[in-house]
Amino acid sequence: MKKRNAHVVGAGIAGLAAAGCLAQRNWAVTVHERTAELREIGAGIGIKENSIQVMEELGCFDAILQCAHRIKDTFINDRPGHHLRETSYGPERVYTVRRQDLHRELARAAAKWGADIRLNSAVTKVSADGRISTSDDDYTADLIIGADGLGSTVRMQSGLGGPPKYMNSGSTRVLVPRRANDLPHTSCEYWRGHKRVLLMPMSEDTLYVCLSSREDDRRGTALPVDRDYWRAGFPELADVFARILPDQGTHFAHGEVRVRKWHNGRIAIIGDAAHGQPPNLGQGAGMAIYNARELAEELEREGNLEHALLRWEQKHLRFSQQVQNWSVGWEHFMHRWPLALEPLRSKIVLAIAKFPPTKRHWRNLYRGRRNVP
Repeated sequence: MKKRNAHVVGAGIAGLAAAGCLAQRNWAVTVHERTAELREIGAGIGIKENSIQVMEELGCFDAILQCAHRIKDTFINDRPGHHLRETSYGPERVYTVRRQDLHRELARAAAKWGADIRLNSAVTKVSADGRISTSDDDYTADLIIGADGLGSTVRMQSGLGGPPKYMNSGSTRVLVPRRANDLPHTSCEYWRGHKRVLLMPMSEDTLYVCLSSREDDRRGTALPVDRDYWRAGFPELADVFARILPDQGTHFAHGEVRVRKWHNGRIAIIGDAAHGQPPNLGQGAGMAIYNARELAEELEREGNLEHALLRWEQKHLRFSQQVQNWSVGWEHFMHRWPLALEPLRSKIVLAIAKFPPTKRHWRNLYRGRRNVP
């Protein structure tokens, strides 16, 4: 029986996960990456049960585990000595890992299952009937997957959505040396006004630092990092800021992508191309990996492509949008809230964290899973 063929646009985390999951199920998969090398921009990333299970199935989680670090609990702090929310993960697996390490192992897994990853292959045109053009050649595909990020060419050419919306907020990410007095297995989030600092241990000797502020805050978005400015806002973290070197840090404005559908004809979109969002729940990549596996499974169960894509969309679009809605709402809550009412914001977060229905909903969205026990 002839293999069905898929062309994946973009060799980031979402694209490689989709390529691996389809190739594992006997699809002929070609991945088009417009750059000259496989690379992942950024510093650290959190991975949770929804994506871990997919990586186990692809056979790459053991390798990722060798360079990952276990997170056992988390808290949000709104002033020195006071936590708004404290959560223990218990037996559920949550890890931090360098984005480059995760990306590398997903690429190896996709190649191991037979995906053909082509570099310097810029896609110029796609159509809903499965035609795809690159700078070098034209193809006809049973399925085209747009995994080409916030500014997805596939999304816009297929009529599934327009350009991304960029918010007046963003993050600077950096890896610094970890010291003995840093919490070993805790994700820590600190809030002051419109600024936020996230600390996550990445390994025995590395700490991930994410500094978020409004984009119109020039000192908050400055590179090199304005250590004096951040130290003034978070004096208890002065030792962490002192470890940031002048040549460190990458800064990106947070983007948002809204769509009503994930497919049109033979085209489907995943990852940031489908539900781009600020990193407030740590589920952008997690949902991309999970949804890629679910797409491959639906295609394996259902021979009719249109029926499979429709069932996949019906099963997973709404929950993914709930994750996105919370993440975007949290962004506005953090960076647009009137500073004169900052104490009220703390009271609202405390209430959300303690009221059983909202507490449960927050936990489910944060972990990227429905009905977490």
